[in-house]
Amino acid sequence: MPLSSGPSNGRVVQTLRDGFWDRTEVVELPDGSRRVRKAHKDDLTAGPWGAEALRREIRLLRNLDPGAVEHFPALLTAWDNGRDLGYEMTYVQGATDVGELAATKALTQPQADAFQDRLAEIVFGRIHRPADPAEPLSQHVLDIVALVLDRLEEDPAFGRVIVTPRFCLNGERVSGPRVASDRIRTDPNLMESLDAKPQVRLHGDLFLENILLPRETTGGNWPAEPTLIDPVSVAGVSQGHPLFDLVKYESYATGELPALRGERLHVEGFDRPREANYVCRVLWDDPAIVPYRRINWLGRFRATYEHIYGPIDWRAYHLLEAYFALVMALCTHGVQRRGRLLKGTWALNAALER
Repeated sequence: MPLSSGPSNGRVVQTLRDGFWDRTEVVELPDGSRRVRKAHKDDLTAGPWGAEALRREIRLLRNLDPGAVEHFPALLTAWDNGRDLGYEMTYVQGATDVGELAATKALTQPQADAFQDRLAEIVFGRIHRPADPAEPLSQHVLDIVALVLDRLEEDPAFGRVIVTPRFCLNGERVSGPRVASDRIRTDPNLMESLDAKPQVRLHGDLFLENILLPRETTGGNWPAEPTLIDPVSVAGVSQGHPLFDLVKYESYATGELPALRGERLHVEGFDRPREANYVCRVLWDDPAIVPYRRINWLGRFRATYEHIYGPIDWRAYHLLEAYFALVMALCTHGVQRRGRLLKGTWALNAALER
């Protein structure tokens, strides 16, 4: 599909998501048909990766393997004319995202189990096809972590956390993020684990909210066929170790990511930096987070991962956790940024300790 000069002439009838640097909207064409438009907002304050990540998303959707193409909305048009960037895809009528179903306790455990089993078949069996990434995943992770720490160090509110060699976090002594990342950089075993075979084509942004199910599934029509949207990670990853998709999925399925986004956190220490004593804990009893814990959204999915790929490499798992947390620390503000920085610091240390 060649790139067009711009979006269709449809009028916007609904905003589905107003993201960090792109906006997803439902548009209606003059003939009454609908499609979904995802377009770059040109918001340079949100992070340095937005435009290129969206370009990679378009390329991925244009070149899906035959076994995976049916599990994504069809790409209808795309444009990148130097001023505007985006694409339009088919509108999935009557669908809701699984994040909403989890937040509203709309599914039973057997339904969630069936969902995980089918999702695992699609992700691990159809999307995860062998790939040869142009850049090793380990190099990408190291480069992005270094970039994030450099940018955050420029902010007086976070610079002290970045450069302090050791401090107390949740009652334990940890290395500061700069020291921890430098130690990881010199750990060949950890780097090799991220670049070990298999290297596969990934979804890249595998959150519950990027998986659609028909709304009528809550009425007993089960099992339902999921549709995946918004592939490619925030910083542009679409190929690499399959663990990447598992870590991303579980960050949301546990309720931790919704808690970070909603600032359902207890964070301390930034107003007393000289004490070097920080706290970051998820408020698991918050009514908005409790529903994610009522249903086990990850057990079956993780079990299938381990059946196919073997035991989880927990050091690599925690390094990817740190990467995700720090990338989004650069793209957020306030309590959320503080929480993500401390989460990233904890995960860097966990990657070193295992």
